Amino acid sequence: MGMAEDAAWLRRVTERFQSIAGQDEEIGLEEFKAALQVKESFFAERFFALFDVDGSGTISLAELHGALALLLHGTAADKLRFLFQVYDVDGSGSIDAAELLLVLRACLRESAISLPPQRLHDMAGVLLEAADEDGDGSITFQELQQQLEAVPGLLESLTISAASWLKPPAPTRQSRRPRCLTSWYWHNHRGQLAFLGGYVSLNLLLFVLAALQHVGRGGWVAAARGCGQCLNFNCAFIAVPMLRRCLTRLRATPAGRALPLEHCVALHQLLGSAVLALAVLHTGAHVANFGRLAQDGHAALSELLLVARPGGGGLGGTAPQTGLALQVLLFAMLAFSSPCVRRGGHFELFYWSHLSYVPVWALLLFHAPNFWKWFLVPGGLFVLEKAVGTAVSRAVGLRIVEVHLLPSQVTHLVIQRPRSFRYEPGDYIYLNIPAIAAYEWHPFSISSAPEQQGVRG
Repeated sequence: MGMAEDAAWLRRVTERFQSIAGQDEEIGLEEFKAALQVKESFFAERFFALFDVDGSGTISLAELHGALALLLHGTAADKLRFLFQVYDVDGSGSIDAAELLLVLRACLRESAISLPPQRLHDMAGVLLEAADEDGDGSITFQELQQQLEAVPGLLESLTISAASWLKPPAPTRQSRRPRCLTSWYWHNHRGQLAFLGGYVSLNLLLFVLAALQHVGRGGWVAAARGCGQCLNFNCAFIAVPMLRRCLTRLRATPAGRALPLEHCVALHQLLGSAVLALAVLHTGAHVANFGRLAQDGHAALSELLLVARPGGGGLGGTAPQTGLALQVLLFAMLAFSSPCVRRGGHFELFYWSHLSYVPVWALLLFHAPNFWKWFLVPGGLFVLEKAVGTAVSRAVGLRIVEVHLLPSQVTHLVIQRPRSFRYEPGDYIYLNIPAIAAYEWHPFSISSAPEQQGVRG
């Protein structure tokens, strides 16, 4: 912080202190937490104990200003001395193994990192052994100072800067307008919004053109045909975001920079929701039309829905039956694609239900005779990619050299790099481990540089 920012911060702290303190103009531990908006109980208690110079159990404004001035304007040695006193819980003049373990646990909890107890003990032991030069089982101020002078980045890596940690968050201005209506939101998302606008406009155009062709047969038929034409487009287009190899090559072109290709998974999910919604409207409009025909005495509603008949639409008049089957498959796919299923230990349900895209596309060819025209190009590319992926996965085997389980459910792999494997910064790979699950493929970000021999992800 600069001088002006320091002065403004101290002024805010003073005003907050005065608003909380009573007539004696002193605050206790709980009031201290509220005044500076501290988060971790361990550090709050240690700071409070060090700020309370006279040991009265309360902090006066003068004591608070003196301590904060030291943290803001003191020398490096002064700040290091304060940090040492924070870690020296019992005030013995040295940091023993128990104190170091307590501090590490508090630091990790402050950073929202969780480690197994044994690994935490091992880390504390390694740090103590590295800093304890005389081997007496504790770290003195001089030993800590020598370690930090030898490795300047160690202080920032293993500790929390007290001055910045105590700094309260700056007041935020609440905008009355929704976030999606702000100018900066439209500027930052102009590519996605333009694509989304084009997608919606194309669907509206397809709906209107198809509905106008059948408006003479009644409103329900017109609505059903309009939704059906949109379904032809969406059921074919939904394969495009999953063309990973094609999209990877497209990213290197000018079109790739204009299209929101980095959101292909979100686009696939959007298309899936749109397909289900359009299918419900399409089926609902046809059922309403069948109900009207049943009232006019053409046939019973159950017969119109369950019995194939000439002129019933689709291949051999099976449109109602294939439509109901499609509706069931789409509902199952959407239900088992929810995050609670995919990330709740039931990935197999998601995977096997998602394979229903094969019978869905097959039924669409029977249900809508013109669907093949929409499906020919994206479906052909999809089948080609599947064939290439299967051939490559069987031809190229990988050897995993190292596996590390990191915090926050992160898995770090080191893989022996095949000779023919080439990649660019920012690429990722899909891995399949047959010993765990022969059908599961999972993406891993590549963290190693292209010139390195091993592949880290």
